[in-house]
Amino acid sequence: MIEINLEIAGLPDKGSVYKRSAARGIAFRDGKLLVIHTDKGDYKFPGGGVEPGESLEQALGREMLEEAGYELTEISCLWGVAHERRRGRTADILEMDSYYFLCQVGDTQIPLRLDDYEAAEHFAPVWLELDKALHANKNLVDDTQPWLQREIAVMERLREDLASQ
Repeated sequence: MIEINLEIAGLPDKGSVYKRSAARGIAFRDGKLLVIHTDKGDYKFPGGGVEPGESLEQALGREMLEEAGYELTEISCLWGVAHERRRGRTADILEMDSYYFLCQVGDTQIPLRLDDYEAAEHFAPVWLELDKALHANKNLVDDTQPWLQREIAVMERLREDLASQ
């Protein structure tokens, strides 16, 4: 299993900490990766936070339906985890573990069920070549989208894994 550690420099030594786990899907079809595109021009893996009482796999299935509109049909394996430590919005520090699963989704897409912030950012699922998503994200890195560092690191490692196969 792949492990990626990301810590933003300049975090306070003390302060409140919010811990969260998330499940994210890595799904390929015809050489293209399922990603979520936003109005900021970035691409992210479909997925999100684990709700109380949910397993990682249940959260991934729910998030895949909500954000991408596809039913999760198979989870092949847990590919890796990205450990993040960065500035939080509801606490001084956010510590998030994002678990990435290799998975398959069905062929039929249903209407999305986006959260308010997701709708405001115009989340749209697209099938895109990994290199194109990675290139777009690298050109957008800024402090207003802290998740970009995580998605770039995961996409780079995924590209390495695919090249070695």
